[in-house]
Amino acid sequence: MHPNASERPILRTTLKTLTKSMLALSLSVTGVAYANLYNSVTFFGDSLTDGGYLSPVTQGGLGLNESGQFTTNPDNTWATSFAEQLGTTSVANKYKGSQTGNNYAIGGARAGVDVTNNLFGFGIPVASANSQVNGYLSNNRVDPNGLYVVWAGANDLLAAAEDSDNAQATILSAVGSQISTIKALKDNGANYILVPNIPDIGLTPSAIARGPLAQTQGTFISNQYNQAMLSGAAATGANIIPLDTFSLLQQVNKNPAIYGFTNVTQAACTTTSSLLCGTNDLVTPNANNSYFFADSIHPTGRAHQMIADYATAVVTAPSQIGVLPHIATVAGLATNERLQSHVNQIQNSAQQPTRNLWATGEVGNQDIAGFESDGNAQVLLGVDFAHGNSTNAVTGLYGNITQKEFDNSNTATGLSNIELSEVGFGVYHTNTVEQLGGIRINGAIGFGTMDVDVTRAVTLSDYRQEFKSSADGKRYYASLQAGYPMQISNIDITPYLGATVSRVKLDALKEQEMSGIAMQFDEQEYTTTYGKLGVKANHNLAENLNLFGDIHYQKQLSDDRDAVSARLNTIQNISFNTPMATTDDDNFAMTLGLSRKFGQLNANAGVTHSQGDDDKSTSVFVGLSGAF
Repeated sequence: MHPNASERPILRTTLKTLTKSMLALSLSVTGVAYANLYNSVTFFGDSLTDGGYLSPVTQGGLGLNESGQFTTNPDNTWATSFAEQLGTTSVANKYKGSQTGNNYAIGGARAGVDVTNNLFGFGIPVASANSQVNGYLSNNRVDPNGLYVVWAGANDLLAAAEDSDNAQATILSAVGSQISTIKALKDNGANYILVPNIPDIGLTPSAIARGPLAQTQGTFISNQYNQAMLSGAAATGANIIPLDTFSLLQQVNKNPAIYGFTNVTQAACTTTSSLLCGTNDLVTPNANNSYFFADSIHPTGRAHQMIADYATAVVTAPSQIGVLPHIATVAGLATNERLQSHVNQIQNSAQQPTRNLWATGEVGNQDIAGFESDGNAQVLLGVDFAHGNSTNAVTGLYGNITQKEFDNSNTATGLSNIELSEVGFGVYHTNTVEQLGGIRINGAIGFGTMDVDVTRAVTLSDYRQEFKSSADGKRYYASLQAGYPMQISNIDITPYLGATVSRVKLDALKEQEMSGIAMQFDEQEYTTTYGKLGVKANHNLAENLNLFGDIHYQKQLSDDRDAVSARLNTIQNISFNTPMATTDDDNFAMTLGLSRKFGQLNANAGVTHSQGDDDKSTSVFVGLSGAF
């Protein structure tokens, strides 16, 4: 049963709402949710981004219910899907409409020249991308955490091809206009400006129909325009995020089948313009999914979806890579916690041997910033030295080997696997200061070298690719804790305060593939200070058998990190950054365990659980120590 005409708008709205809800749910469970990175997305440009500016003409004036965008209608251009993947929407400003939407793009728009579109004899004014931005700035305040998209220039290249005598002047004028457009956004407070370059015009059906010379010329002028435009845009000082659609189209053209296309040289529509192309105007059923081009220059719905997927991968990757130092820091805090458990055992001991050899092993699962791990393991080995002139002072040395793997292999786009290993060592000391009323003080300093291996997944349409990179890193830390022991009944209780300073440095990451999808990320440094408030207890259950526990609240007191800088491997001279993903700044944690003496040996085992908004972990540990 097919819905009648009156039911179709309701059905479309219901399906759209359901789709957005499912999308939001999927984003929230795959790694760092990037639905909240940007407050808004605003689009400027031409028919490649137009979300339906002319729909009042095609739908109202001509009665074409399925048309309104320059693609295989009722498919959308990339702007709609891209906005939804970022957790927002793309609402087209329409001809003679209220102009309250966030998609200002108009089919036929030039970079800086306002023109009139005589489509169907209506004489429709078409504002250039420059005029679109100026109109926006006159009536709106720039959102500093919003993403602004400027994709223009294709119509200027077409105009240059039609007027070869003035081609160079036309191209240079367009380059200058787009640069001034980007500068205007930057000068008014735009911090994130997405700038796709022009696809390879030489690979369009229009160029193919005119022969090899036209194809060569199309590729050449596209490349020249892109280089001049991006170079000038970067010189404005704006934080531009480039999309290399030029390389993307070349990549798809070389191997279309893996991206799901059977035809990349011909038009999917029988109509002259894709603006008039609906489901009944396709050369074959499902051509909107199997063909790359809708008409002689515009992409099909599937191709637009691929562009949206590509854009999402680029504008979210730096924020996810930027979480790596936080992951390394939290992993290091878990190592510090195991060392503290051993120090607590020293403090609970009535008599400490002159020299004591100890080892602790831990396994468990840990979720950090939305990345899940079930493959955590670490071993600490150390030796305690009791001070001969003080029965309460112990100094020790330790080493640790840590291995963590965070696997989100089911994610379509984002970090699918992170492997972090650390080899570290440190010095610790504990003492009971009788002159201060018996306050127990302990502290530690340590250093670790890390190896980080990262796999980033990118899914374009249905084709999933993985890009691998690796980096070395270092972790430095210092911690201090002071507590006051009390006896309540037959339970030793020690309220305490503590602080930990951690510094993580990660080298640059570079994906090896030479494509517009592969990326590289500059080195990162992350310094944090944590404060801790807690209480620990020890209770003698029987001879040589103790029950011990610890519960504390930990708060991040300072967070010194910068957004990671990224680059596309095909446009390495332009670096950019994106908003930083939020991470936990506090958590509650508790430890509960048993210790037992067996002659000269002391064994202990327990469980630790910590819980924050995004970070949580549960682990089991076993320790053994003995005098030598």
